[in-house]
Amino acid sequence: MMKQTFFTNIHAIVPVNVPNGSKTRLSHRLNANQRTSLTIAMLTNVLSALRRSRSISSVTVVCAEREMHAVVEGYGATFLWEGRRRGLNRALDFTMKKVPSDSSVLIIHADLPILTSDDVDNLIRRAGDCSIALIPSKDGTGTNAILMRSPRMIRLAFGTNSFHKHYVLARKMRLALRVVRIHGIAFDIDDENDLDELAKYYDNVQTQRDMKRAIRSESAGIPILVRS
Repeated sequence: MMKQTFFTNIHAIVPVNVPNGSKTRLSHRLNANQRTSLTIAMLTNVLSALRRSRSISSVTVVCAEREMHAVVEGYGATFLWEGRRRGLNRALDFTMKKVPSDSSVLIIHADLPILTSDDVDNLIRRAGDCSIALIPSKDGTGTNAILMRSPRMIRLAFGTNSFHKHYVLARKMRLALRVVRIHGIAFDIDDENDLDELAKYYDNVQTQRDMKRAIRSESAGIPILVRS
């Protein structure tokens, strides 16, 4: 059985950029259709991990693209259309207003291609009795996930150097803070080197069926990741 956690009724929020406008830094390797396919494949991997987690009670995906509705609900999550594009922090504030005040909140990015349900459960366990847990990106500058005992505990500051900003904000508010480092949450796709690392990962380990099929299938539109 999973160790008792101080976080209960955890509502996960997954913000998604408009797929056809995402990952432009990969444009030298992937065309627009390929980047869209990759974005959706990573999102469905994250949703699969959250659905299989023993810790997460419910999931909301917030996005400005209505067509994502069918993808999201196919994985048992609620789709929230943000309307006009608000920017990441405002979209998350908009979403958290709809989360019950007695719920814990996990904000987690959608571009985590190797995330597993064990990673999610491990985060909740390692957060222990803190009020807020920060999970940095692989380079330590970004924030790939935030776990809060209740909604809107700190002002969100996603963007450049977000990890430092969130850390300082939590300290200023004297919140019980814990930094948790988990590779499956830290590893995101930002540049072409990440694509190469992802290809190596899928060559050497068994992973979720849906993401593995998406990467290896030319029909998924991302044959660049297939290695001979």
